[in-house]
Amino acid sequence: MDSIDNYSPTHILRSHKCKVTSLVLNYTGEGNDSQPTLISGDEEGKIVIWNLITRRPVEKFIAGTGSQIIDMHVLNDSIIVLSKDHSLRVYTNLKETFEMKVNTLNFANISIWQSLPVKKEFTMVCCNTTDSEHIDIYNFTDGKMNSLTRLFNSVSFMKFIKKNSLLGDSFTKLGLLMKIVRDNDKGIIFCGFESGVIIGFKICQTNNSKLFKEQNNVPFIEIILLSKFHYPNPILDMNVDETTSILISSSTEKQLGLIDYTHNNIIEHNNYDPEDSFIDNEQHIIMSKELWTKDGQSQTIPTNNGKIAFIRQLKNGDIVYSTWSGKTVVINRTNNDERYSFWVSRSRVTVSASSQGNIDPNRSKLINKDSKYERIGSLIVFDSQRMVRGNEIVKSSKSLAQIRRFNNFTDQSWCFVGYDNGNIAIYKI
Repeated sequence: MDSIDNYSPTHILRSHKCKVTSLVLNYTGEGNDSQPTLISGDEEGKIVIWNLITRRPVEKFIAGTGSQIIDMHVLNDSIIVLSKDHSLRVYTNLKETFEMKVNTLNFANISIWQSLPVKKEFTMVCCNTTDSEHIDIYNFTDGKMNSLTRLFNSVSFMKFIKKNSLLGDSFTKLGLLMKIVRDNDKGIIFCGFESGVIIGFKICQTNNSKLFKEQNNVPFIEIILLSKFHYPNPILDMNVDETTSILISSSTEKQLGLIDYTHNNIIEHNNYDPEDSFIDNEQHIIMSKELWTKDGQSQTIPTNNGKIAFIRQLKNGDIVYSTWSGKTVVINRTNNDERYSFWVSRSRVTVSASSQGNIDPNRSKLINKDSKYERIGSLIVFDSQRMVRGNEIVKSSKSLAQIRRFNNFTDQSWCFVGYDNGNIAIYKI
């Protein structure tokens, strides 16, 4: 069905009975049986896998102990789930194949990718086990519980910043780790902190004995971005456009930060000169002094819709964001024009359970809610311009009606919003 007005959903998915806290899309357009799917998780640990062509659930299960789903990722045939019970679980073909403990006290997400896809080896960046201002970096192999190794333990970027006075002597605290995103194309990880500081880095290896005491394949962290655009307000969300090397970030201000990190050239790992670098031998962190003297091209995008909790980017230059108050807005990145705005109105009438009905005005009255919009728990977008086209493959195995429904979906970009009432609204953008 089409939406009845310019802000109502085109479709609504109903299966969750509580707040939808995480959404992830799974579709590449490759393979004979490729179908766009949406995976949703809620605050009671329920995970639903949706066929987006039929808009129906195909699988449902409870992750672990039924704790709130904080973050989810899909890597090939594996679903990686981070839950509030301090556990990361890997489900392969819907069976749990790996579990480890992760600090989730501050609700920060994780960054995870396949370092060796053939062997199903993963690398993960997450909060340190005991200190939520530090990060840990792990390697593990799916299906092998004893394969877990820690590449970096309790990395303190604050220690590195303070040692080199990079943000001034008055800057004393990064605060909790709030958000992690990764540019998968360039291998750059961005960490956003409670102080508003964003740090971008790569995990590298070197045989350059001038840098560190060890000489054989030393893993180290190379900082390529250090921004305090949002200081002193906490980072709420970040999103990267890998094609344009644009990082969009939000905080508690009514604005977005746009950072172009194309200028952050990566120096050849074995050609670092210690005289031209900030080096932490203990933590194996390095940063070029030349990089520090160059200001990144940053830009402010003002917004008029409250504090922004979720951000996504489209290839055509549009930015999609959702606010704490329950509004989802699509704007053009270049001129800031508002193209669409979506919301779901909250029911503000309390109905009496009396068998006498609600004729008496005292039995039915308006409730003064904090917001007239249903609150938002998660956001994801399907960008048709980023999808690999698999239509010719699909045509060989589908009926004409199935092909038409498939094309109607994949030829259009969509916004999926998970709400506190358990509904997932689908908006055409």
